[in-house]
Amino acid sequence: MSMLEILMNADDRETLASSAYQADPTGFASTRINHVLSYIGKNLANELRESDLAQLAGQSVSAFSRYFRRHTGLPFVQYVNRMRINLACQLLTDSELSVTDICFKAGFNNLSNFNRQFLVAKGMAPSKFRRYQQLNDASHDASEEAAARGKGIDDAPPIAVSPGLPRPAAAAFPPT
Repeated sequence: MSMLEILMNADDRETLASSAYQADPTGFASTRINHVLSYIGKNLANELRESDLAQLAGQSVSAFSRYFRRHTGLPFVQYVNRMRINLACQLLTDSELSVTDICFKAGFNNLSNFNRQFLVAKGMAPSKFRRYQQLNDASHDASEEAAARGKGIDDAPPIAVSPGLPRPAAAAFPPT
């Protein structure tokens, strides 16, 4: 007797789904794209090929390319570059690594390409981005110190400006 016959003839059968049940294929698609995006996120520092990810998703390269663009709104290479630039921004803000080290940690294999891609995405070179972030952090810290002492912004300690950056503008509001 087969397993199906045993199950069909069992007295304590329980219906698990009605005949009207339809599997939702979008659930499978979201699982597939999430798997691909997770793989990209975990492997940004490595070489990522669209053909390898197509194979991971069980699709041809052309089908994967359409599928990826439909779900992310970006072509594969543009998406990967954007994720790598985001990682580079995080490293520029949170670490003391050199721009060259950050370039390679973010998955770029060429410093000039990294600088070009960063400039296109952020409108400035990585080193300038880092200086602006440092200035922003210093300004924020000075404001918090003044607030903690119960003083206004006029009594905040001066902000040290890195060479090559413009000085912060004076307060736009007249003193009260």
